[in-house]
Amino acid sequence: MGDIIPKSTNKKPTTNIDSISSDTLLNTYFDKFINWKIDSVKQVESNFIPDRFNPISSKKLIAYSNKDSTHFLVWNYKDSVESKRALFNFLDCVEKPCRPIQLLERKRISSSNIAIFKNEKSLILVKSSSTIILKEWLSFFYLKEISSGFDIIVEQVKNGKANWYSSSKEKYKPLTQ
Repeated sequence: MGDIIPKSTNKKPTTNIDSISSDTLLNTYFDKFINWKIDSVKQVESNFIPDRFNPISSKKLIAYSNKDSTHFLVWNYKDSVESKRALFNFLDCVEKPCRPIQLLERKRISSSNIAIFKNEKSLILVKSSSTIILKEWLSFFYLKEISSGFDIIVEQVKNGKANWYSSSKEKYKPLTQ
């Protein structure tokens, strides 16, 4: 039977993560802002909820050091409607088990430190077991011209409650209802 059944010529990669040796964007960031020496940067090929909303581009990386790993996930969309839809669907299930969260709700959404940044056409997720310092990330985004401001920032410390902000040029302010 094995001789007469057609076989596929397509080969699917067997790993979900591939090494990246030349991503200087994150290496420069970590060296400059938190004096954290990166051992390696890996690309994540898994899909997340924001991938369902047809991003025009995405960058999904994990930076490893001897003490921590940091997820850095970016999705760019064609317009603000798509980025907003991606954010709200993502907030319905950030991690398993799903804990849907409403806009401005102070509720636990993750078991680790997490920050979600949404501007007009992008959604950015930073997740780490170490503390995430919003001001440093905002400096990074403005320095690299990734964004000039974010209409929504969600920050949550490990097992804490979500805090909501908006920002412009390295300054952020709490969002209120």
